[in-house]
Amino acid sequence: MSEKELWKKWVSNPDEIAESEKIVWMELQQIISDILTELKTHNKIEANFTHSELVHFKKMMNTRNDIAENFGKIADTTDSWERITDFLNAIKKFNFTDVNYVYLIVELSIMNMLMDSEIFKTMFLFYLKGIKSHESTAFPSTMKNFAPINYNRLKPFINNKFRNSLAHGTWAIENNQIVLFEDAKLVPFEKLELLDFLLKVRRQNVLVSCLSSVISDKIEKVFFT
Repeated sequence: MSEKELWKKWVSNPDEIAESEKIVWMELQQIISDILTELKTHNKIEANFTHSELVHFKKMMNTRNDIAENFGKIADTTDSWERITDFLNAIKKFNFTDVNYVYLIVELSIMNMLMDSEIFKTMFLFYLKGIKSHESTAFPSTMKNFAPINYNRLKPFINNKFRNSLAHGTWAIENNQIVLFEDAKLVPFEKLELLDFLLKVRRQNVLVSCLSSVISDKIEKVFFT
């Protein structure tokens, strides 16, 4: 399978996502494209990879997509009360209650969201050369140094209160709502019903799919040379 074909396999269809996700997708698509163009002007785009690097990258992406697909199947059980009831009846014999079900959905949502936010950075860094570090923690400084014009436009999508609250453990489930806290003083800034929480997670998870789409499009246009 060629690189072009692989990226097509990894790209989600924006026409199949919810309208709120599509709005985020369209805005992100232009920002990511502009950042890659800015990085190329600084001669930071990597075009040559070893066989081993490509093998590991493909396996990372395939693993990510398999995990995202599993999460999607669990999340789809919340589409209607009928589906929720059917799923709960199916897992009762394993001593799963409706409370366990809610916690499972929340746990998988957070794990999937944090995985995607880090893989997004890894994907970007994979395609860069001549930088101080390829570690995920170096992503902000790398972007500030080599894509300062457009990185500020990206920051709200990767460094926001919703994502940070979940990543830092400053959240709880109270009265059947997901409560997000400002910091360790545990002052709430948002309370979400489960379905509203899932919608926000899905909007946050547009990152990897959108970057995959942009990279696929730029491979078609022979950008990575």
